[in-house]
Amino acid sequence: MKRTLLIFVFLVSTIFIACASDKTDESDVLAKVGDEVLTQVDLSNTIPDQYEGQMTAEDYRKAIETWINTEVIYQNAVKMGLDKDPEVITLIKMGTKETIANKYIEEMLAQAIYVSPAEVDSIYNQQKEQFKLEQDRLRASHILLPTKEEAEAVYNRLKQGGDFNTMAVDYSMDRQSSVNGGDIGYFTEEVMEPEFFKAAVNLKIGSFSKPVKTSYGFHIIKLTEKQSAGDTIDSLEVKNHIYDQLYSNQHTVAFQTMLDSLRAAATIEIIGATPAGTQTIPGME
Repeated sequence: MKRTLLIFVFLVSTIFIACASDKTDESDVLAKVGDEVLTQVDLSNTIPDQYEGQMTAEDYRKAIETWINTEVIYQNAVKMGLDKDPEVITLIKMGTKETIANKYIEEMLAQAIYVSPAEVDSIYNQQKEQFKLEQDRLRASHILLPTKEEAEAVYNRLKQGGDFNTMAVDYSMDRQSSVNGGDIGYFTEEVMEPEFFKAAVNLKIGSFSKPVKTSYGFHIIKLTEKQSAGDTIDSLEVKNHIYDQLYSNQHTVAFQTMLDSLRAAATIEIIGATPAGTQTIPGME
């Protein structure tokens, strides 16, 4: 029963997000289930910003189908009265509070955190001799296809002079890398499937492989860079790493400072007894 309720709460939350607006422009409607509608704006609001630019027409079609399936289940759950279930109401209320609290944290910390380029440069200049590779690594791009036939068709077009970056954008199933021309960044042998790494390491820089089969499908791999153990890591890569570390440190401190301040200003009571069958938390007897 609890699993059913949790699933229902997730469905309710999804529907609330997708149908937040009361005003609907009919020209903007993508789908309907009964009287409920999904608009282009609603759909865009459910897609995280980092993925929206990577969505293909097929991705959007699947997102619409997901909304339809969710809405159909939701409407039948409401007919069963699940939206009136006390546990569901409590879970929805908790979820709403958590969402608003997370948005508050995001807004407040955005004002409190600032990593200056000068600070990054200073650390880099002090420590740059330490930033050397511990092992060999490669950098490559790939085009991922579902079948051998499709991979061979793309491979033949590349042999005839097709642009690798363009074909990655148009055909690769790996939507995260395809927007960057198939670039998957740097990698070492142990993080890649053996067939992929073997094909990549035997390529010359700038050349591409015949279709290579892995558990993900069929890859056409283009080698873009080789680096050896002991080489100095690219300064931009190092500076990005330094920035991320400084940002994370500031985030931790700023969050705790904010939370301590909010708790100090709030009226908080922790009322005695713990639930039956549980142990008392040390220090709160």
